[in-house]
Amino acid sequence: MQHRTLGKIGFEVSILTLGGGGIGMVWGPTTDEECIGTVKAAVASGVNLLDLAPMYGKGKSEEIVGQAWPDLPTKPLIATKVFVMPEERKDLPGAVQRSLEGSLKRLGLSHVDIFQLHNQIEPQEPTAPRRLTLREVVGVGGVLDAMQKLKDSKVVTALGFTGIARHDMVRELVADGRFDTVQLVTNILCSEGEMGARGDAPYRDHVEMVRLAQTAGLGVFGIRPFAAGSLTAAIDRSLPAEHPVVRDFALAQQHLGFLSTDTSVSLPVAAMRYALSLPGVSTVVTGAKNRMELAEAVAAVTAGPLPPATMERIATLQRTVLAPR
Repeated sequence: MQHRTLGKIGFEVSILTLGGGGIGMVWGPTTDEECIGTVKAAVASGVNLLDLAPMYGKGKSEEIVGQAWPDLPTKPLIATKVFVMPEERKDLPGAVQRSLEGSLKRLGLSHVDIFQLHNQIEPQEPTAPRRLTLREVVGVGGVLDAMQKLKDSKVVTALGFTGIARHDMVRELVADGRFDTVQLVTNILCSEGEMGARGDAPYRDHVEMVRLAQTAGLGVFGIRPFAAGSLTAAIDRSLPAEHPVVRDFALAQQHLGFLSTDTSVSLPVAAMRYALSLPGVSTVVTGAKNRMELAEAVAAVTAGPLPPATMERIATLQRTVLAPR
């Protein structure tokens, strides 16, 4: 397992991170036993960073890691998140504090290495109920002030955020200077799936966002490499026909068959290799829900970056047929 430096905080992290979506049972059916086995297999393969969140299965991903933790021969770095619910907006510091306390209890730990904001951000009063305003995040007495206090008290080591949907807001949070990491969508389809539906905004250049974060010294988590299941052989959960993931899946089936032919690997392996090939990405998160999916992600790491000609062909498709419209 290769390692890269996670931005200015200097953590040496495996280029593959095990995310909490799969083991939190967000990405299709699995079992506690299989999820615990997946955590153990990830650590055995050299993964030294787990990216969790209370929102993944209502704390399930953290509970799974807490159960696996005593049996892990080496202890990975732990990243988790805070998601401020609409009813908590009147008490932002309290929401941040309670969220971390709940995470620590589920994990059975007294400290986490990276504490991240999970909400999407808008410049003014949100158009969706679970988003926050920029002022609520970076303003005096806001979320970031509360997170910084936890960092100052050594309960967490580093601070991060999820850079979904509004790239103008990503720029603002990067410019603030207090964040150490950012999670950025890095998939072939340039798609945020149900988190940011096609047509809501112009083409989102994730390569540009990675470059911006890297220049500012932030460590970059590449997230959604499989586009929420669109870049796989089959969607593993029931979704309505009009769902963004279903539309993305059809787009991939129509235009990306050459990846399996040219690289002699499956589409998911090619998708992971793409994310790993992007300059500036420190680590790529796999939401594997079982050991088989984890093995596929590890195989992508072993196979290495995609050939330059393949990356250029993908870039051409992104500028044309794959770009959000």
